[in-house]
Amino acid sequence: MSEIEGAESSLSSDDVLPSNSDIPLREHKSCILFPKNSSSLCMERERSVENEQLQELMPTGINFPSLEKNLLPNNPKKIETWRLEYHDTLKNIADLSNGFFISDTEKRKLREVIKKYHMRIPRYYLSLIQKFEDKNDPIYQQCVPSAAESENNSYMLTDPLNEEGTSPVSCLVHRYPDRVLLITTGRCFMYCRHCTRKRLWDEKIPETTLKDIEKAIEYISENANIREVIISGGDPLTMQTDRINHILKALNKIPHIKVIRIGTRTPVVFPQRINEKLCSMLEKYDNLWINVQFNHPREITPESTEAIRKLRRCGIPISNQSVLLKGINDSPEVMTELCHGLQQIGVRPYYLFQCDPVIGAFHFRTSVWKGVEIIEKMRGFTGGMCVPTFVIDGIDGKGKIPIGPNYVEAVKDGAIKLRNYNNETFWYYSSDEGDKIKSDKKSVSSIAIVFNLKKKNISNDAQADAQEEYDEIETIDALKAEIEDLGFNVIPVEQTPDFANIIRNQNIHFVLNIAEGIGVSRNRESQVPAILEMLGIPYSGSDPLALGITLDKVKTNQILKNANIPVPVQYVISAEEDIDSLYDIFNDERMFIVKPRWEGSSKGIFLNSVVNNLQDLRDRAAALLSRYVQPVVVEEYLEKEEITVGVCGNGADLQILGMMKISPRNKGQEKFIYSIENKRTWQTTIRYDGERSISPEIQALLKSYALKAFSALELRDIARIDFRVDKNNIPKIIDVNPLPGLSPSYGDLPILYSMNGGTHTELVKLLLQESFKRYGLAWV
Repeated sequence: MSEIEGAESSLSSDDVLPSNSDIPLREHKSCILFPKNSSSLCMERERSVENEQLQELMPTGINFPSLEKNLLPNNPKKIETWRLEYHDTLKNIADLSNGFFISDTEKRKLREVIKKYHMRIPRYYLSLIQKFEDKNDPIYQQCVPSAAESENNSYMLTDPLNEEGTSPVSCLVHRYPDRVLLITTGRCFMYCRHCTRKRLWDEKIPETTLKDIEKAIEYISENANIREVIISGGDPLTMQTDRINHILKALNKIPHIKVIRIGTRTPVVFPQRINEKLCSMLEKYDNLWINVQFNHPREITPESTEAIRKLRRCGIPISNQSVLLKGINDSPEVMTELCHGLQQIGVRPYYLFQCDPVIGAFHFRTSVWKGVEIIEKMRGFTGGMCVPTFVIDGIDGKGKIPIGPNYVEAVKDGAIKLRNYNNETFWYYSSDEGDKIKSDKKSVSSIAIVFNLKKKNISNDAQADAQEEYDEIETIDALKAEIEDLGFNVIPVEQTPDFANIIRNQNIHFVLNIAEGIGVSRNRESQVPAILEMLGIPYSGSDPLALGITLDKVKTNQILKNANIPVPVQYVISAEEDIDSLYDIFNDERMFIVKPRWEGSSKGIFLNSVVNNLQDLRDRAAALLSRYVQPVVVEEYLEKEEITVGVCGNGADLQILGMMKISPRNKGQEKFIYSIENKRTWQTTIRYDGERSISPEIQALLKSYALKAFSALELRDIARIDFRVDKNNIPKIIDVNPLPGLSPSYGDLPILYSMNGGTHTELVKLLLQESFKRYGLAWV
């Protein structure tokens, strides 16, 4: 017999049982819950080893006939045993219902899923599930359909790697200069639920034909720059052995093809396919490599181990390409156990792939930084051969991009400051004077957002404003998502009394500081930056001195006045007895606004804060002195429009981000102020208008005064400066906020920036860029 399977089979003759028995590959309760089809067993018993030789499907060489063979020929005596097993896999919800509890509602949902994304589960792989009632089982999740596959996300794609766009001919992907991907079939022994080629499961897409493969091989033969071919699918080992042989033979006849790789999950999900006939054929090719996909330690079984050993005995190097899957292998412990097991059976842990953004697999995706974390916690704590390379396959055919922990802390001429696996740093000096590193920038990959979080909903009572300056969790989540999209690992850190110890123990390269501070002192906004400076951690925004000064309205007013920047007249009340000394300030029908000396976000500023007589002043001042335990500012009320201006940059590179006029929707409202009540109901009470609503003359003054104030107060990176216009059309600064709110929903700075044509994401990126530039940090 030539090129036949012979006596080798995944089941020996000793395994044949009476006709009413099953022939399981391994002992497991699934063999009882999911019995085989009896007709398959009858066909298997009729198998005659002597008559098992199959006719050649194709002649040798490149020119293949177009004739396709059926998966299961009529004569069972010519069927390899693994094909009978393949035919008997589970393919529909009715098959599953025997062993799993699936409600009628869930059945309906799963049937809809299967209409779009096929199901096929080998009985062997199903037997690896430990508890059938546990739908979080890592084996269950990979093979059993889920209603989550119907969920979608705006950035999920049908063909995320743009394979179709880089296909010069059918079934061939040519993305890299020296290698191509040959998709030989759309069939798999198991349809993995995270598959990146779910588009090929569509019944409207025809199976790859021999003519398709012939055209692909002709293309390869005509392009001498191609040296490597990756044979993929589906799973190429679902093809008959003779067809695989002829594809390999045809490729090896092309002089410039030096390496052939086969990508398969067969040893993992259907190890009985790795039989003597297949191995006898494969070992003829000494330029062959095989990549497999083990995703979880439980997939390393005696059966899959034996399949790997058979391939290794053929002299074939074997590497593993795992996919990072949420709830399956997204922890350093699981991945380390998997890679240790792979090394033990002679499989090299090669790649750990970020799960592609393919439609139908969104629920499997993790943050990119989860993969970085896994690699960082493996490296140094296990052998280097056990640590895979974490890779993102770029969308639109951009290719594979390795992503890993950043161990370069800083660089200077001739030296690199490195961090090892144990977070110890040291300088490494180059031995070649001509190989000097010119950049002294420290790279950043990990950013912490430091904040104070509102602990409960704001009361309708305007006086309940203790947490007014703190951030909603939605703001933190939005900032985290946007900074992650910029390519950074983001760690949210709430400021607590133990903040210094918490941040010290984090591997933080930079801090986005939006924390307002704890307590009621005028230095509370300085708390976080002071600690960060002590720890040597760079951060965004102004330093502790500038934050302390700008929170104090009196000190801010004094500095701006000395810089010849217009400001309102102010008086200070430190105690109730000071009020009587202000008896004559109301001459000429002047009005004043009464507010706490060192509060922000309109804290202590209410609809009744504007006064025009001594008694009202006495009432408001006494209430504020009692409530806020700090001096009270009595400030000239400017009756014209309120305008806020955004500024960013440092030194000579300052720029105006935009201007926004704030006015009441009710035009008849007297003595309008941007009070806490108005801020809380801004959707119905406040009108925001862009620069066009402001006269060019006032715009010019606003720009001049805002830039001068930013420099006079020595602010950094970004700030919002608030003005009121007096009766002579002179804008005067009433407040300076170097920690402007960044909420994408209601923050004044994001609103005015959007009016100027920018997005919230662009604003966050600009803030980081300005901060990085100031510190000399590398944007990576």
